[in-house]
Amino acid sequence: METKEKRVKEVGEEMTSNQGLKELKKKEKLLSQAAEIVGVQEKDLPRVVKRFLDEIKEMNKKLKS
Repeated sequence: METKEKRVKEVGEEMTSNQGLKELKKKEKLLSQAAEIVGVQEKDLPRVVKRFLDEIKEMNKKLKS
């Protein structure tokens, strides 16, 4: 027979698990959208964004000089 405390703990863990899954799906969607906007695969997004930022920084330096 299941104790009330055990069931409460299980429900709490399930809620935490569901919240974690929702957060993961939300982040996954954002990553996918960002990759689509930039026009690259998700796995390439960090490298490409860094390259873009470096290029912008370099252009700003040239404009200021």
